[in-house]
Amino acid sequence: MRAFIDGGRGFSFGEAIYPAGGVYGPLKDRYVTLLIIHEGKARVFCDEAETIMGPRSCGFFRNEQHLFIEYIEGRNTRVSWCEGHAGEISDAIAVRLRSLKPRIPLSQRIEILQRLGVELGAGSSSNLNMLRNALGESIFLAYFHEAQMSEQERLTPRSVQRARFYIDENYEKQITIDRLAALVGVTPQHLVSSFRKHIGVTPIRYLWQVRCARGHFLLLQTALPISDIAYKCGYKNPFHFSRQISEQFGMSPSEVRANKGYHIASDIAEGAGDTAYGMALPELNSILTK
Repeated sequence: MRAFIDGGRGFSFGEAIYPAGGVYGPLKDRYVTLLIIHEGKARVFCDEAETIMGPRSCGFFRNEQHLFIEYIEGRNTRVSWCEGHAGEISDAIAVRLRSLKPRIPLSQRIEILQRLGVELGAGSSSNLNMLRNALGESIFLAYFHEAQMSEQERLTPRSVQRARFYIDENYEKQITIDRLAALVGVTPQHLVSSFRKHIGVTPIRYLWQVRCARGHFLLLQTALPISDIAYKCGYKNPFHFSRQISEQFGMSPSEVRANKGYHIASDIAEGAGDTAYGMALPELNSILTK
């Protein structure tokens, strides 16, 4: 991590909404940026490379000269980011970074880390800065992990991928091995053994992990009653939900909220151009060549 991020200069988190599109940048300093598109679409110009990002995606960018982002005109775009200053890197590390996928689907892990970072706001104190920087390192490491996992998915049987996707999208429903196996066209025994081999757990264990992670996310991000969250996540009763949260996170649902509760985030001023469409917009080429 410290081989390409200047940890001494810290990290910043931010978020913004462009109701009808807009532009951001160019950033002239050398940055490493984790950009998340929650809704909408963006074109990211990092030095000489262009990357198109759609909804529910995140991308990693390390610029040497400039970073410029165009949010598509006429579309509502909700975006957030984590940014650090780029450090000096060797040729070997540069090659490895270029081989990294510039964008991957947004995972719940990255989304949670990003929300926690944004919630810290833009204040400055010794402990706050240490916490923000720890989250900054964590979210970049999470991206590298997810990017590596996405490569591994190419080697994962389609039946396992389909079963995992179905669980991710339908975790609140009652799911059985027999039903899941029938949906992906294999026997229950084959699905269990193949899922454990490639994912590391059985389909049902994975289902409970997804439910627990989603419940934890809703505890942090909403004011829903704990019982409502339990039922929304597929638990038959709040007691089972509370027990799983306590086992996984070492705190009861109420303690999770008390210690890490949701706060309205503050945007972090970047000091770069930030223009919403509907205002005078410079030509893209003139901006990039300034």
